[in-house]
Amino acid sequence: MKHLVFWVLITISLASLHAQDHTLEYFIARSERNFPNLKNNKNLQKIGEIQRRVILAQHSAFHISASSEVLVAPYFNNNGQFMDISTNPSPDAYGYDVGITNGGLYSAQLNIAKNIFNGNRVDNLLFQNRLKNDSLDLSYKEILHQLNKNVTDTYIMAYQLQSLEDFTKKMKMDLEKRMKVIALLVKKGLLSESDYLLVQLNVDSKTSEIRQIHTDFKATMTQLYNLCGIPTEPEKRLATPEMEYQTDASEFFYQKRFKNDSLQVMANRQIFENQYKPIVGIYGNTGLNAVTLNNLPHYFGLSAGLRLTIPIYDGNQRKYNALQSKLKYESLEEYRKNSKIQLDNNLENILAQIQSLEENLGLLETQLNNQQKILEIFKGKLVYGQVSIIDYLNVLQNYKLRVYTQLQMQTNLWLLQNQYNFVNW
Repeated sequence: MKHLVFWVLITISLASLHAQDHTLEYFIARSERNFPNLKNNKNLQKIGEIQRRVILAQHSAFHISASSEVLVAPYFNNNGQFMDISTNPSPDAYGYDVGITNGGLYSAQLNIAKNIFNGNRVDNLLFQNRLKNDSLDLSYKEILHQLNKNVTDTYIMAYQLQSLEDFTKKMKMDLEKRMKVIALLVKKGLLSESDYLLVQLNVDSKTSEIRQIHTDFKATMTQLYNLCGIPTEPEKRLATPEMEYQTDASEFFYQKRFKNDSLQVMANRQIFENQYKPIVGIYGNTGLNAVTLNNLPHYFGLSAGLRLTIPIYDGNQRKYNALQSKLKYESLEEYRKNSKIQLDNNLENILAQIQSLEENLGLLETQLNNQQKILEIFKGKLVYGQVSIIDYLNVLQNYKLRVYTQLQMQTNLWLLQNQYNFVNW
């Protein structure tokens, strides 16, 4: 729909000479670059990638360690000696049972261990970690989507105030031109001095309006700069928002979230099931392992072994966990159904509002064309003193209200288009 009259009315001649320095895309690009929540999310995803390596290191790599221990278990009153270290104490000696301590321990070993046949266990852990990262990626897209909407809404409101200020300045300039004509008519006695003062009051009123609108514009621009994470800049003009409808997604965001949440329930159950899988591990060590200092160099050696752990009974925890997972699936399915209903209802409502606004804008454009013609007629008659100032100002006020209405309707249309794109995603 064409709104040629609207743009002609709200754009002053000086503004047309200025380059439109800032566009909506300019602010969206900077918000995406600077928004801290997005950066934090990316760091969390990097942490998730590192966690993948941690999982492999914990469950698939060889674990190598060094250990050392010196244990002394002396005997008192051993073969007439007050204190003695021995592996063969006399019956009268006092000390720990030699079968427990062997009189002492002297150990310095290099140990190695590794779990084997645990590929399925590791795959479950990696799958869970990948789903967590996928969830973070979905959160990143959701934050970005909300940020783009907020920036666009704020930009539209700022553009509305800029357009309102432009139009009010144009009205003030036009009234100032009329004042020169009215001053001549007052001198000729065709109009009274009170008529001149009445127009002067309107000019002063426009000055106050412009000042307030500009204050509101600066406040809105500050909000926009805050959203983008950049310092406020010298005032520059905003380009007309270019709104395009979001095409229907092949898969909506709520469906992607449901899929990820469902897979996470499954992954958590698989992790729980890991504890019921047999654990097979190999281990070995080499070094010094002795119970006496005598002939110590001969006690260097090595050993190796195989460890098998099989769970047998856990009090039916496995069954209870399966029941919990089933209930979580049911809850997610209900949320999915409700999200679809809300999406369809919201899109239908927004499209109905957009259609109504577009029709009303078309009617209002016709009214504005007629109102502008009436205003031009009154301007012509005012030159010859053929209309009263009151009548002229009333026509001007009606014209102003219609332009304000058109500006508000156009703003609402842009906001609805942005809301449609936000929901249809």
